[in-house]
Amino acid sequence: MASAANSFLAQIWQQALEHEGIRCKVFGDYLDAGLGDISGISAEVWVEPANLVRAQKILEKREGNSEETTLEISRRNRL
Repeated sequence: MASAANSFLAQIWQQALEHEGIRCKVFGDYLDAGLGDISGISAEVWVEPANLVRAQKILEKREGNSEETTLEISRRNRL
């Protein structure tokens, strides 16, 4: 659903979504610990398809127009 600039931001998004009652999962949040900061590899927050639009709206509202926010809707991202 969303690719974060770093694992810290992905964890913040996860907490925000769970606070709103949306079950989600962060993938790739420990990749930078083993691989370092490699461009093209980022943590992703995945939600169930039924919650996709709602989750995107929550994150867009929370992050506003931040340059760190990269929201990519994808139907493949499912729990």
